[in-house]
Amino acid sequence: MIENDIISLGNTLFKQRDISPAQLGVTSRQINYWIENKVVVFVEKQQSIKGVDDTNLNKTKWVRLDLAQAVWVCIIKELLSSGVSIKNLQDLTYQVWQKPREDKYADMVFTKHIQNKNNALTPETIQKLKSNLSDEPLMKNYFRTFINPFTDLIKSAILKEKFPHSMVYVPATNQHTFLEHGTELIQKIGSAYLEHTMISLPVIPFIAKVITIDLSNTKKDIDYITDVEKQLRDIIYFKKPKMVEIAFENDVFKPIFITEEHKTREQLAHYMLTNKIAKGSKLLIDIRSQDNYKITLIKK
Repeated sequence: MIENDIISLGNTLFKQRDISPAQLGVTSRQINYWIENKVVVFVEKQQSIKGVDDTNLNKTKWVRLDLAQAVWVCIIKELLSSGVSIKNLQDLTYQVWQKPREDKYADMVFTKHIQNKNNALTPETIQKLKSNLSDEPLMKNYFRTFINPFTDLIKSAILKEKFPHSMVYVPATNQHTFLEHGTELIQKIGSAYLEHTMISLPVIPFIAKVITIDLSNTKKDIDYITDVEKQLRDIIYFKKPKMVEIAFENDVFKPIFITEEHKTREQLAHYMLTNKIAKGSKLLIDIRSQDNYKITLIKK
């Protein structure tokens, strides 16, 4: 992925706050409670604001999440349904979001990129990283807030690296770890994890759920997907056929069928995350009828 694509992905993850908790199946009361109890952080709770126009009516400022926060809300919801207490989730949230700030994880990431001799970044970008790193207020109040191992995991999954991506959590000890490679499981979690019950949370389904919301936003241009994926989005979300069959040439992957029902559109996001669609790939579109498409992806 080229530098501009990486920057665009970062902007999407952290700058665009347009996902409603209701779209994730979370009520206003729930999200406000989670914000108050610090299991969802760096988000302002729903509040009423006095009107500034002639009517002087109160207006509501709704909770809005960026992509990374939305994935975290999905994880919180899943862990609560598994019986994990709010107290444990408070500690887990601190470990995932606050401790990397205190440990200056973002600074280490910047330094790694600056010192990388095989760096694909431009000299201008490297100089900007150096400038940001020397700006303590900017690092403290901005970059350290959202650069952490959890958001790195999400970026890795969206970039379609060919590894399973998951979070492993141990309720008894409140320990967690993030896994990006299937072979690293035993090495990374160690014997301490193997002594207790573990909850494995694959992040791809959560990301797919959130990206489905992003894809269906007709007013939003999504830069972190390829041109082919944008064409798929246009056909499925905007043309809205009753049935779409998607397959790779030579049956490299099993075809999927997407119907007009909203819930099945998550299949597209999941498909895009788990099947690498390279830039330069082409679409062969067979319109069988007005409401029925067959799309074959021809790899570059």
